[in-house]
Amino acid sequence: MKYIPKAITENVNVTKVNHLQEFFVLIGGILGSFIIIYLVLGLTLDKVIEKMPAKLERTFSNLFSQAYGFKKTLPIQEQAAQNLLDQLVERISPKDPSGYAVHIVKEPVVNAVALPGGNIVLFSGLMEQVKSENELSMVLAHELGHFAHRDHLRGLGRGAVLVLLSSMFLGMDNSLTNFLMNILVTADLKHSREQEMMADQFALDLVQERYGHVGGAIDFFERLREKEKLPHFLAFFATHPHQDDRVHLLNQRIKNKGYTVGEIIAFHFTEEEKK
Repeated sequence: MKYIPKAITENVNVTKVNHLQEFFVLIGGILGSFIIIYLVLGLTLDKVIEKMPAKLERTFSNLFSQAYGFKKTLPIQEQAAQNLLDQLVERISPKDPSGYAVHIVKEPVVNAVALPGGNIVLFSGLMEQVKSENELSMVLAHELGHFAHRDHLRGLGRGAVLVLLSSMFLGMDNSLTNFLMNILVTADLKHSREQEMMADQFALDLVQERYGHVGGAIDFFERLREKEKLPHFLAFFATHPHQDDRVHLLNQRIKNKGYTVGEIIAFHFTEEEKK
């Protein structure tokens, strides 16, 4: 018998499957599942939050008061801010029966936070930056805007959904989970920026209602814009709108609504009151 060599067309040791392709299919499938479940749970949560009684919300208040350590460390500043807040709440239409409280936390952070239970946290770093009563009213009105739209609860709820998905699918300490969570968080930042812009609009309208003009209302944001170090294209990865966009939209609303600029009321404390 004559031997005739043939080319090997099959090899059991070499797979026909493209592992790289399989990897991307797997990642796409997991990510798609994450997104669908996240969206469904997020929408369901939004509906639940819309109907959540104020009494139930206030049950969370003690948890946050412990976390932030609410203390009357700056009583004079807190009382002044509380008086402004009460005046703004009186102007909300329809009347808001909820009670709101201002807390100043001694931290060099230029920020404010709306927390469950009607608590508004102003960091001392922000208090040092405001130059007028009108500016502080705008900041407080912005946080009231978050309460009006229930953003403070939506943010907490969406965070809980992310943690739940993470633990259900791949565990808390899985690198793939962290990667997918980061993608979802980045996608959700647009939702957060929209909430901030809606709160800005609410605040501007409320300041107009309180003072009859919007003088000084956006001065605080103007100064933040001057100090803005974040390149505009990186605003996609931020929770707040870029200060350029923020100031532009506020000025546009002032123009569209025909709001006028009136007297700015000075707002300052003595060195002793700042301690």
